[in-house]
Amino acid sequence: MSLHKKLWIAIIVLLLLVFSGSFLVSTVSAKSYLEQQISMKNADNAAALALSLTQQGADDILLELTLSAQFDTGFYELIELRDPEGKLKILRQDEQPIDQAPSWFVTAFEINVDAGIATVQSGWQQVGTLTLRSHSKFAYERLWQSAQMLALIFLVAMLISGFLGGQVLKRILKPLDDVVEQAQAIGNRRFITIPEPSTLEFKQVVSAMNEMSARIKHVLGQEAKRLQKWQREAHVDKVTGLNNREPFMKSVDAALESDDVNATGSLTLLRITGLARMNQLFGRAAMDGVLSEVGNELNRIVMSHSRWAACRLNGSDFAILAPRAMDPNEAAQQMQDGIRQVLEARSMDEGILLPAATTIYAHGDTIGSIMTRLDGALLANEREGESSISVAFEGDIQMQPVRQQMEEWREILEQSFRDQNFLLDYFPLVGLENELIHYEAMVRLKWQGEKLSAGQFLPWVNRLEISSELDKHVVDLALRSIETTGYPTAINLSVAAVVEPGFVSWIGERFTAKSAAAKNLWIEIPEAMAFRHIQNFKSLCKRVKASGCKIGIEHVGHQLSDLGNLSDVGLDYLKIDASFVRDIENNSANQTLLRTLCTVGHSIGVKVYAEGVRTEQEWQTMLEIGADGATGPGISLTE
Repeated sequence: MSLHKKLWIAIIVLLLLVFSGSFLVSTVSAKSYLEQQISMKNADNAAALALSLTQQGADDILLELTLSAQFDTGFYELIELRDPEGKLKILRQDEQPIDQAPSWFVTAFEINVDAGIATVQSGWQQVGTLTLRSHSKFAYERLWQSAQMLALIFLVAMLISGFLGGQVLKRILKPLDDVVEQAQAIGNRRFITIPEPSTLEFKQVVSAMNEMSARIKHVLGQEAKRLQKWQREAHVDKVTGLNNREPFMKSVDAALESDDVNATGSLTLLRITGLARMNQLFGRAAMDGVLSEVGNELNRIVMSHSRWAACRLNGSDFAILAPRAMDPNEAAQQMQDGIRQVLEARSMDEGILLPAATTIYAHGDTIGSIMTRLDGALLANEREGESSISVAFEGDIQMQPVRQQMEEWREILEQSFRDQNFLLDYFPLVGLENELIHYEAMVRLKWQGEKLSAGQFLPWVNRLEISSELDKHVVDLALRSIETTGYPTAINLSVAAVVEPGFVSWIGERFTAKSAAAKNLWIEIPEAMAFRHIQNFKSLCKRVKASGCKIGIEHVGHQLSDLGNLSDVGLDYLKIDASFVRDIENNSANQTLLRTLCTVGHSIGVKVYAEGVRTEQEWQTMLEIGADGATGPGISLTE
């Protein structure tokens, strides 16, 4: 029972006790007063009537007529006259029951009065003794009316007091509602702070909870900075601030094996020719400054796009991985322009060439084949002595213009939505004991007898800006699947689920209609999108978690400095990006990084899973590090 109800019950009981006491005291006092007054009236009436009878000569007939007339007035319960020897001479008595008040009231408050007694004489001779008792029905009637009036006054007073008390109670308990909301948020791993109320007891509780939330935020922020520092030391070139070759190539490998919107994009190589000559001419320190500015410019380019990554492959070669970039010239042109601006600002552009080679990669390509065609195109470009951009195609195949491809894919996707050609493929995520945690549901497209992977059509869905429509379709597919199988199912949503205001309302309505299935649904948002639109992401988390759905972030590891923003989100899990899991058993730096990430996640009650696990060695290493589960080509669910 809630405190609010208990307080109301206490108030009602207290008011009832007050009323009962007041009613009892008032009624008993009124009863005593009436008894006293009736007793005095009986004595006075008996004396007056006896005197009247004495003056009439005490004739028996006249006595009887007078007493009968007096009794017939209806005010008396008993009138009797006895002779001096005690023999009854005249008796008039009303034996009808009292109906002016309820029987229970008459029984509870019985009125006992003394009868009036007087002597009737004839001269000096005593005729008899007169006994008179007024009827108590009038007293009961008056007493009952008084009790009713008292109850009515109490009822009105209780209603008024209840209204005023309700307002006061609401005002007093308002801080308690905030405390309860904060406690529930902390229980859901949302470490929020609220203003301290003026009520001393509530203030002490809120102060303690705020202190705990602030401490967790502080610790999380510190750990995020430490993770970022370790990541930079292990993965980042100290001069340029760009990724080193090894982590960059692992990112490329993970993109090629991914099954989402990042499975298709472009990869660009650019070479600064004459860098060795510039080192001799301007000095190493000056050139380190130039390279640092080049790194800042390339980082600026990739930071404006989700999941793009820049790298310094060697002394003079730079690369950009651009997932979802369907125009191979897009990233290459930005690289050339950015580096040229840096050199021109330093007046070092004379005699410097910036040849570049770019290519489109797709799901299923290999790093070897991509790098071979890029190296060949870059070498040919450099031999020509120009700062041009060469597009390296696979074999002799020339790609169609992007606009033409977009129109073709628009027709394919529009028809697929009409014909319900999308379906889900399922891959298990297993826990520490090889138990099923959930199935990852990857969207597929049936087209002309083939089943296309997500990496083949998602980039075009993204480019055609129909991601929200596909997200809704995937949610419906997953809910229907859960209703059929009962298995917990995870789906990947795009940035549209975060940035489009109508999506939160839509998914709330869906979850309300299918509340049972929603409790077995897991939703994942890419790390870059979650942190870029953190407030919208929090709104989505709040809505879906209200329906019992679990929510997490996938591809984690590239923005570790932003982990401090997760203290009040209420996440259920994180999924480590596959690029950090690649050959983890041989990479001590990544082991340290991920071990700390697991510790940080567990400290705020968040599960940490690994993506893209390919080998048993990787899985065992992730178990040692502290991961709670894994998914990938090397993971299978055994019965």
